[in-house]
Amino acid sequence: MIKKFIVSGFAMLMSLTSVMAQEETGVGNHLAWGVGFGTEGFNVSIATDMTQYAELEFGVNYAPGFSKTSNGGVFYNPQAGEKRPYLHYDNKKDVAVDVKTSINRATLDFKGSFYPFGEQNDLFIAAGISFASKEIATIKGSCTSNGISSDIISNEDLFIRAGKFMLPIDKKNGELVANGSCQVNSVRPYVGLGYGRLVPKNNLGFRVEAGCQFSGDVKVFHNDKEVELLSKYKISDDSTPKKFMDFFSVYPVLKVSLRGKFF
Repeated sequence: MIKKFIVSGFAMLMSLTSVMAQEETGVGNHLAWGVGFGTEGFNVSIATDMTQYAELEFGVNYAPGFSKTSNGGVFYNPQAGEKRPYLHYDNKKDVAVDVKTSINRATLDFKGSFYPFGEQNDLFIAAGISFASKEIATIKGSCTSNGISSDIISNEDLFIRAGKFMLPIDKKNGELVANGSCQVNSVRPYVGLGYGRLVPKNNLGFRVEAGCQFSGDVKVFHNDKEVELLSKYKISDDSTPKKFMDFFSVYPVLKVSLRGKFF
């Protein structure tokens, strides 16, 4: 008897909770939180409902930084006026530059989710913008000038391949130093689709989302000046660093998150 009473009471409590959690949506009727992870890193956000067809979200994404080291040969233009630099010393270890690229991504999101089927289905289309620093990576490298003639060191402008760009090399105390900054747009449109509510119908819910963030073409700067493309000088730019840079122009977004209500 007592067991039946407990079971009945528990069932009534769950039914009441479900009814309360499914109150009619409206502008600012509910405030929700979310935590998740994906290709943008770790994500936290707050959201509110507008109607049964629309919700708004403000979020912060943070991806831990990482770095990649690659090796590049030095080249220069042996004849002034000709836009065809002669690739030089590519295969000699004593003049190769070890280039370290450090990546950091932290973004702020302001997005809207639209539910074409209303309360009948949680399928959504998302659109919005992301804000972040223009700089997405730094490039640093150095080597000694051993193996390069003093005449070239003194009289020629030296460069190193940085993806599809030719990054100038500075000459400092017998050392060749390369420094650059990879930049994209700081305001980045976003579109996506997925399943799940920002403001869950019950107290907790899950959400999955896939989309694209449009960052614009990656540009490389040296001493605050945009550097030139290798293709301008008829040098092949088919390289892994180039593909890596192109990847950031249209950045794929995939995230899963746990959603909950404040009220």
